Amino acid sequence: MKIIVIGTGMIGASLTWELTQAGLAVTVMDAGEAGKGTSANSFAWVNSHSKPPAAYHRLNAAGMQAHRDLARRFGQAPWLNLCGCVEWRSVDQQQAMEDNLNQLKQLAYPAEWISAQQLQQYEPALQLTGDEGAIGWFPSEGWLDTQQYIQQLLQASAALGAKVVTGSKVMEIVQSGDTVTGVRTADGIFHAADLTINASGRWSDKPPYHGALATRLAPTTGILIRVPADYVPVSHIMATPLFHCRPDGDGVTLLCPNEGVYDIDETTSAAEVNRLAEDILRQASRVWPKLSGLKADQYQARMGIRALPADGYPLVGPTPGVNGYYTVVTHSGVTLSPLLARLVTQEILGTPASELDDYRPGREVTD
Repeated sequence: MKIIVIGTGMIGASLTWELTQAGLAVTVMDAGEAGKGTSANSFAWVNSHSKPPAAYHRLNAAGMQAHRDLARRFGQAPWLNLCGCVEWRSVDQQQAMEDNLNQLKQLAYPAEWISAQQLQQYEPALQLTGDEGAIGWFPSEGWLDTQQYIQQLLQASAALGAKVVTGSKVMEIVQSGDTVTGVRTADGIFHAADLTINASGRWSDKPPYHGALATRLAPTTGILIRVPADYVPVSHIMATPLFHCRPDGDGVTLLCPNEGVYDIDETTSAAEVNRLAEDILRQASRVWPKLSGLKADQYQARMGIRALPADGYPLVGPTPGVNGYYTVVTHSGVTLSPLLARLVTQEILGTPASELDDYRPGREVTD
């Protein structure tokens, strides 16, 4: 079976690896560089922290386990950093946080309450303000170096015979009647395939996808700020009322304002992104006073756009009425990638994955 995967992000790289491992002939294509799209601009939090309902929580928890399984298969996984997460929320969100943590404990998810003194032990450079309230600790969570992950999986796939084609834009999904037969790239070449997989993330609702082949998305936008770790020395993921932050390797800390803090979208200018980054750093200096001395040329701010299906849940499976075509588009792609790749490969080899039954493209997707 010849398979074309469109997209070299987390999902595309994971699919390419699993399908190649299964002995299938895989070509993965991308208009740009491997992993330089959405995956390169993600907070990359591996978790099932606040993901209702219970079935979706279990899917993400299984995704976390799939990361640990993949690490064992490789023998090492320098891209996986399971450092744990601490969280506190604003006063008006305290009850919601307590409800969430208690529900997670009922679902057997590692979650516990810690004191401010314990938080200070975990993060000794943090200057507590005294209004943290209840503090949650989630020891099984972590973050992923998406570039290491994508590059190593694609390199391992190529070593087994997969073709990795970058800088080649797919212009047309070619159909014969109700069957997708392959793709045509910008150079006019037709690439035949028995199965074409849409792993294009936030671009999966744009050409060359159209009609039944396109997904319904409601992407959200965030700001990612990389600062020297000396100014924000953290060892864990931290989820605070205003922003999330985590280590980012190589002496860098990544900060991300919480969704809804700023009203931004794809049209927001780089100048406005920089202005908002300056504002969030000023507010973050309450807990890391050294930030007040950070100069504009010492940090980098960029926009990240999340591939979010319109109802918030994954779209995984064949499209009703269309043969030779399969969609894998999801939010939480960092957490879910290795699991979805394994389940999709299982299906392609002939065994349906019941874990995906709630997430089929044929369901009614509403905002």
